[in-house]
Amino acid sequence: MGDDSDSSDDFYFQNRPQKTAFNPQPHLVIIERADSGFGFNVKGQVSAGGQLKSLNGILYAPLQHVSAVLRGGAAENAGLLRGDRILQVNTVNVEGATHRQVVELIKDGGDKLELVVISVDADEVEPDAGYSDDTSSYFKYDYSEKRSLPITIPNYQSVSVNGERFIAYNVHMAGRHLGSRRYSEFVQLNKVLKEEYPDFEFPKLPKKWPFKMSEQQLDSRRRGLEQYLEKVCAVKVIADSDIMQEFLMEDSNACRPIVDVNLRVLLPENKSLVLDVKRNSNTKFVFSELLLHVFC
Repeated sequence: MGDDSDSSDDFYFQNRPQKTAFNPQPHLVIIERADSGFGFNVKGQVSAGGQLKSLNGILYAPLQHVSAVLRGGAAENAGLLRGDRILQVNTVNVEGATHRQVVELIKDGGDKLELVVISVDADEVEPDAGYSDDTSSYFKYDYSEKRSLPITIPNYQSVSVNGERFIAYNVHMAGRHLGSRRYSEFVQLNKVLKEEYPDFEFPKLPKKWPFKMSEQQLDSRRRGLEQYLEKVCAVKVIADSDIMQEFLMEDSNACRPIVDVNLRVLLPENKSLVLDVKRNSNTKFVFSELLLHVFC
């Protein structure tokens, strides 16, 4: 394990190696693994693709970057600089690649690593978070990018499936019903997210309750689950992850098809009608309900 110190004696930005000339053009850096490893950390987006960004006057898809360099390590000796943007890993183009894809390429390349990188100006380099030689540190994510998502849990309902009754919490995004999840599914989500993002401090879920809950307790749990989703989804790297997207998207989960949903139907003369139907209702049933409400 590496020293966790972040002092200038160990890790630095201002005192870059004098032998390494700043090169804003794509250039090759060859690193031979030492006893301390390659001696650098990588940071960047978790999802693939993204908006093009100008770098030294040329447009590139989002690039992973060197977030820390070990003083005296293999990467520094090879001329790698903190802040360098990574274009290729062992001849593989990684423009728009995910953090995990780039890390896997680095780890799978053996003891010799060839990087094509672009150096950037000092004002484009993030503050030094310190180098770590912990293997898991390769997978450290950037939690700094935040955004506000209109995700809510406005209500819940009692559901019965195969003789089992439970409460399903209805998750909405910008007023649109995404689906319904049990409390146990939130617990599982939290567990999986903590495994994937071990260095992130997650908000606490509402506590388990072994007895039948009152309406007041259920509503308190609803608010707690809503706040949990709001805080977690405010972190872009987590909100965009496959884990969170799968949780929010439709699937064949047992409670999904039989929960009640509100279906808004547009009628002539700018009128509309809201029908309360089961999620698995077919078109024929919805049409019959519509006729019932319109003509009765």
